[in-house]
Amino acid sequence: MIKIISRKSDLAVIQANLVGKAIKEMYPEYNIEYVHKETRGDIDLSTPLSKMPEAGVFTTDLRDALIVGDADLAVHSWKDLPVKLDKGTVIAGTLPRADMRDILLVKKSNLGLIKKSKSIDISTSSPRRSYNINSFLPQALPIEVDEIIFSDIRGNIPTRLDKFIAGKSDGIVLAKAALDRILINSDKSLSKKIRSLLKNVEWMVLPLSENPCAPAQGALAIEVNEKRHEIINIIKDINNLDTFNAVQVERDTLSRFGGGCHQKIGVSNQKRTFGDIFSLKGISDEGEILDKRVINRVSKNKVSWGNIDERDIFPSDLKSYNLFSRANLKDSLLKISALKNKNILASRGNVLEGVLDLDSSNNLWTSGVQTWFNLAKKGFWVNGTFDSLGEAEDPQVSLLSNNNDWLKLTHEDSMEFFIKEKLPTYKLIRNKIKDDLSKKTHFFWMSGSAFLYALEEFPDIINKFHSCGPGNTYEIIKKNVTEDHIKVFLSYNDWKSGIINE
Repeated sequence: MIKIISRKSDLAVIQANLVGKAIKEMYPEYNIEYVHKETRGDIDLSTPLSKMPEAGVFTTDLRDALIVGDADLAVHSWKDLPVKLDKGTVIAGTLPRADMRDILLVKKSNLGLIKKSKSIDISTSSPRRSYNINSFLPQALPIEVDEIIFSDIRGNIPTRLDKFIAGKSDGIVLAKAALDRILINSDKSLSKKIRSLLKNVEWMVLPLSENPCAPAQGALAIEVNEKRHEIINIIKDINNLDTFNAVQVERDTLSRFGGGCHQKIGVSNQKRTFGDIFSLKGISDEGEILDKRVINRVSKNKVSWGNIDERDIFPSDLKSYNLFSRANLKDSLLKISALKNKNILASRGNVLEGVLDLDSSNNLWTSGVQTWFNLAKKGFWVNGTFDSLGEAEDPQVSLLSNNNDWLKLTHEDSMEFFIKEKLPTYKLIRNKIKDDLSKKTHFFWMSGSAFLYALEEFPDIINKFHSCGPGNTYEIIKKNVTEDHIKVFLSYNDWKSGIINE
């Protein structure tokens, strides 16, 4: 028998069960017993987390049970653990990570007052969330907001939601992983209650590029007494190494700034085939502004990608990148207005040109953050973004809406990717390419259409070096050039500074 200990909250029980199920699938001969315990952090619900006197207020009591042998392993939300563990126990493994992002819920009934007062009150006890949301939200909301007030809130997820609904605050920020896990795994009454709540709020999933998560958010930590080698070996067999390594990077980063829930620092490490997307944003206790988003990778053929003469690159600046003009398709307006119960992906800011409103049954997502800001200025509530990472990213929106029917607003000649259904709202008109691209060696492409057009006009560039973002453009280019001739960058500026100065 294996005895698993966790906190008593609905989420903690669900998470312990997930680990027990994974063990049972790998080792069906073991029986699993669950023990649930209130921790100091559960008992004291009045003190803000950032002012708690000790690290590990949700985990130390569970750890003590491992030390004295009252349980074989403990399951934690990994972000609750201190960045430096005391001797006696080890984190033996983890399961695949859930969604790393935060989600903001805003009462629909309060939108009119927010618009009138130009002020919004958001419940959160996280200094990280308060700091990063303060700069992001004014651009992301379709309502002009001059002031954001942050109010402390404590308790497990159902408790916080109850306080939010009964209280005066306009919005609340939660870890999306927690909400998702409860919606999927909880008893029907709790899941039904939360889904009922979601009908009365507007929601937006906050992008990691603007609001990196708390280190290890969405990941589970399986803690074991360091002397229990047989249990450690069992957990190693169910360990998800990608999640484990990504979390270690995030926690090591936070530890350099002192660690702890009082920090106004978010850090996320997203593992992808082309490298790890590392995001760091916030402010240290010493007042150092942190704002970094890079791809960490083992570079191939570094000689070909560094110290490139600026005269050999295209485009040399974004002003010269005008391969297309765009003409709106007027007959698309009525079709967009008629859309219902869709998850709509806006590929550019112009795809809703002339559209006054979308039916409230739809969810609106954007390809990147800048498109989000453009649509918010036009009065559209945006629910989230693919963060310029392409359609292959799983937004897990169906967990929030019971709807996984996707449609993409794009140009009429766009290629089919992961979202099969599309509605063209504009067409591309080719401009004459003024540069002699055959004399260039390194290119950055904003779209697959631009790459294919240039390749048609200058076939020799097939053997040159091509770069783009990690989304759909990458999928098109890699079908045409060899692996050593394509490299992903997060943005044009990232590419230009990287290949000239690397």
